[in-house]
Amino acid sequence: MVEKTIDLQNSQFRWLRFEQEFPVELEDSFYWLLSNLEIHRFSLEHDPIENLTKTLFIWIPSNECSVREQETLVKSLISLAKTFDLTLAPCKWIEVKDEDWSLSWKKSWKPDPIGKSILILPAWLDVPEKFLERKIIRLDPGSAFGTGSHPSTRLCIEALDNDPPVGQVIADIGCGSGILSIAALKLGAKSTFSVDIDSLAISATRINADLNDIPENLLNFFLGSIEEIEANMPTKKIDLVLCNILAPVIKLLGPDFEKIIGHKGKVILSGLLVEQIEELKDFFLPLGWQVLEIKTKDQWALMVLTQDLP
Repeated sequence: MVEKTIDLQNSQFRWLRFEQEFPVELEDSFYWLLSNLEIHRFSLEHDPIENLTKTLFIWIPSNECSVREQETLVKSLISLAKTFDLTLAPCKWIEVKDEDWSLSWKKSWKPDPIGKSILILPAWLDVPEKFLERKIIRLDPGSAFGTGSHPSTRLCIEALDNDPPVGQVIADIGCGSGILSIAALKLGAKSTFSVDIDSLAISATRINADLNDIPENLLNFFLGSIEEIEANMPTKKIDLVLCNILAPVIKLLGPDFEKIIGHKGKVILSGLLVEQIEELKDFFLPLGWQVLEIKTKDQWALMVLTQDLP
């Protein structure tokens, strides 16, 4: 038997870094896939000026990933893209020296202006002088919930920015990182009641509320859905419902919106694909809702509803 010795001083742990550029529409689906594959060392990076694509980075110890496992990962991503009739650019596998993957990706995050007055700022950065007049939302993108770059999230923030909810009580259904709740409060909302069925999302909302010095009595968050808002909201009903969730889930929740919304209240729906607009119209009209506005960005759409027209 031949004994193999290792020079510990000269040996160095190595990673395989996977890089895949992809259309931004796939962001939420990629999060879902990576979670199912139990892949946790990853980041999604973007350039705020170029919002059509992102880059997925995954770090895997080189001794833990066989060629077959690499091929399986790539095929899974390609297959997922095909379900949306999208294609992926060629990926890259790069062997890198030992690096702190949880910190190295932060170098690519930049301040991200949205609408006329909002700035999404990674928590570790200072506010650039040219953005000092904007309302700052500090986020920890590492929480993997809604960093503001997805078109559906941007549509919601722009809608709030264009019609600030001053003095209103807000419900944020499927709050994720809490970004929409925080944006509403920054734009003058009286309070928010934010819910999500994912406990990690509630933790992310708590972290981001603290980062933005939001008092607990203003940003109220609960694990659950509409029933938790109904149980905890004030006597005065909700003025504005924010629901940035995929269309099938919106249809499940839609019949219960009237339980929490007040007279002349509005609902902002996002997370819709453009081709789902007519489907959602046909669903909500028989429930007594009227469409006030529709906005689109890339393949995504936002719809504003009310039950009481002026």
